[in-house]
Amino acid sequence: MTYHGSKIFSFLSQSIGLPLDQLNFLISQISAIIIGLLFRYYLKPCPQNTLKRHLVAFLIGILLGNFCYGDQMWHLFLQGFVCYLALLFCPRKYVHLVTFVFSMGYLSSMHIYRLLYDYGNYTLDISGQMMVATQKLTSLAFAYYDGMRKPQDLNDDQKQQSIKECPHIIEFLGYIFNFQGIIVGPLCYYQDYIDFITGNNILTKQKKTDDGGESSKIVQPDVTFVLIKKLVYTVLIAIIFFKVTLVYPLSSNLLPEILEKGIFYRFVYYYVSASSQRVKYYLAWVLADAVNNASGLGFNGYDENGNAKWDLVSNVRILKVEMGQSMKEVFDNWNIQTQLWFRRIAYDRLPTGKTLGVFVLSAFWHGFYPGYYLTFVLCAFLVYAGRGVNFIKKKNPQVYAINVFI
Repeated sequence: MTYHGSKIFSFLSQSIGLPLDQLNFLISQISAIIIGLLFRYYLKPCPQNTLKRHLVAFLIGILLGNFCYGDQMWHLFLQGFVCYLALLFCPRKYVHLVTFVFSMGYLSSMHIYRLLYDYGNYTLDISGQMMVATQKLTSLAFAYYDGMRKPQDLNDDQKQQSIKECPHIIEFLGYIFNFQGIIVGPLCYYQDYIDFITGNNILTKQKKTDDGGESSKIVQPDVTFVLIKKLVYTVLIAIIFFKVTLVYPLSSNLLPEILEKGIFYRFVYYYVSASSQRVKYYLAWVLADAVNNASGLGFNGYDENGNAKWDLVSNVRILKVEMGQSMKEVFDNWNIQTQLWFRRIAYDRLPTGKTLGVFVLSAFWHGFYPGYYLTFVLCAFLVYAGRGVNFIKKKNPQVYAINVFI
């Protein structure tokens, strides 16, 4: 597939040996960090800056998106335009279903197109960002639908995320196209984004005043330490990516010189090459988290020691993924915002078959490679099995200990 993004840095791509799409991705995210710091400093959250913050986030997002995706950006505009019309004119009790069917249908058409014309290739294209846009549009529609339901029919999370009024077009565009998430996401929920723009997330979570009262002044928590920490992590992960992931690709397991080795060597080689494939996702998500935090997005209150938490839109907990003791633990800490999306629009709403339904939706959202369906359906049964093991562990710890020993 031909890359549709900007070709302005083709000379640099050729000189350093980094594919143009990956170079543009890095340039965009580094630019977004710088812009985010300026955004946070010059457009502080306050009533007189609300419209400006929406417009600047939207316009810069369009520029960065066009730099990375070129003319493919029209797919995002068309998908968003139809879904906004649904919010305006569709009966509210059906708006979530209409939005879900259209968004997933449009996304599926992009997956099928790529499957037919770019099978197995990983060139950066708009389909990845459409996956995030689909999450945003459907979660927004479900929250808008929840806004008309009776409070007693909603759980606490649905009450918090529900939206009473249809978003203004400027709010909608800022949410869908903001520069913090236009390149790789991850998903940020509408109410969280609006609270970030207005500063309400800080007002409701900031520390008490000296006399124990609540301050009406928005004081942005310092982001310097957490930003430096996440950028250091990004550099370390990038080193592993270039020194391990790219050096030991999965395809190299089929090379004659590898097949001639002993079974133990081949096992270790496969383990290293397969495990290192996760690193590219770690790199993208940790860097994206730094982008969000640089602008102030991601603040999640304070811990018991009074330290600011910046994990509202974090998408991975690397150590918990690598050291997970069950499939559920791994899933809970991998692609975190997507897991939350699955729970909010599927798991919490399906009357039965919740776990299997979530994994089928996951496969459908990812695309149509057969491996997705084999993997996710199998993982559903592994989760069921894990629940059975936990049940035995709690009810009959002696039996569990004997089984572990055996």
